[in-house]
Parts: sequence; structure tokens; C-alpha cells
Amino acid sequence: MAALVLRPGCRLDGAALYRHVEQLLPPYARPRFLRLQEHLAMTETFKQQKVRLAQEGFDPARVPDPLFLLDEATKAYVPLGPALRERVLDGRLRI
Repeated sequence: MAALVLRPGCRLDGAALYRHVEQLLPPYARPRFLRLQEHLAMTETFKQQKVRLAQEGFDPARVPDPLFLLDEATKAYVPLGPALRERVLDGRLRI
């Protein structure tokens, strides 16, 4: 998962981001999940709070931020909702 902060007034274009990532990164290095945040959570020593983010995982019920999933079929990052999460967890959608 990658945590992103968008510039003010910008929105995520899932198809364009997919094309960009596809050109720059090999398949194993492409983030499967994206998490959009207002700002990056930092510790007192200005390090990212990766442990807390990892503990929250990719459950839309627990994560207040918008989540996206890399969808190879549509070649885009698509919004991750509860139904799509269930498809990932039960193996109907392979990532």
C-alpha cells in the first residue's frame, strides 16, 4: 500500500495513475492499494507512522481515508469498498 497526499484542488485519476505506474515500475513493485490522506501522519521525530497504517490495513470500515485498488482488468486504480474487499479476502479477486 502507498499513502498519497494530493495537492489542493487535485483529484485522483485512477486510469492515468495506473498508466504512470505501469511505465515506471515492474509488476512486483506496483502498489496494489492506495490510501489518500489529507496529510501524512508523522511521529515526534518526523517519521511516517507506518506501523499504525499497517495495522489498519485495507478495511474501509476501519480506515477513514479513501482507499483504491489496482485493478488489472480495467487498468486503473478503482475505489475499494466493502464488496470489493470481500472479493479480495475470499480469493475471488486475485491481487
